[in-house]
Amino acid sequence: MHRELHHHLYKESTCISTTMPTTEEKIPRKHMIALYYCYPPAPGLPKDKLEPHKLFHQETCTNLNLGGRIRVSEEGINGVLSGTEDALREYEANLRKELMQLVVDIDQDDAETTGCDDPTAEWLDIKYCHLRNDIPMEQQLFSSLQVKITREVVSLIEPTPSNQGKNKGKRCRQRRKQKRKEKQMQEKLTEVSVGDDESSKDTVKLAPANEVVNIEDWKNNAPAQHLSPEEWNNKLLELAKQEEKGSHEESDTVLLDTRNIYETRVGHFAVPHLKTMFPNTRKFSSLPLALNTEEAAEALAGKNVFMYCTGGVRCERAGTYLRALSDSNSGAWQGKEKPKAIFQLKGGIQKYLEEYGEQVEPKSDGGDNTARECLYRGKNFVFDQRRTDPVIGKGITSKTASDNSERVSLVGQCIICSNAHDDYDNGFSPCDEKEARCCRCRVLVLVCNDCRPKVRSCGEPEADNVTDLLCGGTSCIDEGNVADNVETIRF
Repeated sequence: MHRELHHHLYKESTCISTTMPTTEEKIPRKHMIALYYCYPPAPGLPKDKLEPHKLFHQETCTNLNLGGRIRVSEEGINGVLSGTEDALREYEANLRKELMQLVVDIDQDDAETTGCDDPTAEWLDIKYCHLRNDIPMEQQLFSSLQVKITREVVSLIEPTPSNQGKNKGKRCRQRRKQKRKEKQMQEKLTEVSVGDDESSKDTVKLAPANEVVNIEDWKNNAPAQHLSPEEWNNKLLELAKQEEKGSHEESDTVLLDTRNIYETRVGHFAVPHLKTMFPNTRKFSSLPLALNTEEAAEALAGKNVFMYCTGGVRCERAGTYLRALSDSNSGAWQGKEKPKAIFQLKGGIQKYLEEYGEQVEPKSDGGDNTARECLYRGKNFVFDQRRTDPVIGKGITSKTASDNSERVSLVGQCIICSNAHDDYDNGFSPCDEKEARCCRCRVLVLVCNDCRPKVRSCGEPEADNVTDLLCGGTSCIDEGNVADNVETIRF
């Protein structure tokens, strides 16, 4: 079993021998994946109730034959579960009742004030995801249940010696090693000559890109404004139409993909004539470093920022941190204008594709497959046994075209030959563990079937005429200056 990689809800896929649930059923029931998170109103979940709440999840999931992973903290909850749709929806109903009892600010008066019978609807976000048709069902379900009490719902800032807990010693050593590497790179790249003539004797001062700006109580900043998938689509389509008409002024809109590089390589938003900033990080906790770069500050300062992630939970923290960072007037943001506004896609890509995506295989029931004006291209990478969701985006390439017949649904490329390719598993099931990974940092890498025999993936034996696979092609993205990875693309 490999170690946990990149994301707190992701654990390496393992094949399971029996189909869940184990209860005999005369009529097969529909199995699904439930992806959810919640940030209850302050003060959040009571600290003395975390252990009983953890027990609630364990008992409820066990009784309903649900498998998966759940993180419980004072901030809230983050979970991904597999099981029958009926069982998952029963779990959701029980969870909402449990949260109503736990969160002290929620009572009948609140419900009457908001006009909502269920106040948890405002802050518990849950999506029901389909299984893939090209992989056996039993290989897409979790074989066990893990419920953990953690510091945070999702960790954006790397742990410090004061809050690392039982792994403090190991993490301190890792952090000291990383600091030494970062210092060496910073000394090397602090000043870069821009030429030899008189006009270019100045130097370019690089931002301290390998340092996280220490912002006290950054979580107290207001989160990004939530936009429903329909609001998101309508706003961006209107902006794309304005740009396509030939405005001579630089657009004041930019998209920000807060996900990691292996996620964006198989799918992303691509709004015609608008820019998207890709941090190209290996892990989410590297995002603060990427945001504190000249590239990021130049791309986001004074702009309307539309950020997105898989299901929305990472944007909850990324939006808050970006607001605090731009307010701090420090690092790469010193002297820079704050973003005009920060928006996030409510429910993330998963919710968006429920409304604007299409099944990889057309529906067999003759349902309506009329294409809508989708702005997402490709697959949605997910942190469960499926690797990618079966609903994909067929993104338009023009807002003013009459039929939008030219669409893009495959964005991935083989890192060796650059041919179109977006399957990390090369036809295998993720649980077979045949995927290609960087020999240095183990990040997933796209390598087509023809090129796969030419490279050695992490963990494979050395061989003649086979080169080590690196996620950056000739180097690893996890070594060097994080600023080198950040890129802004206009579609």
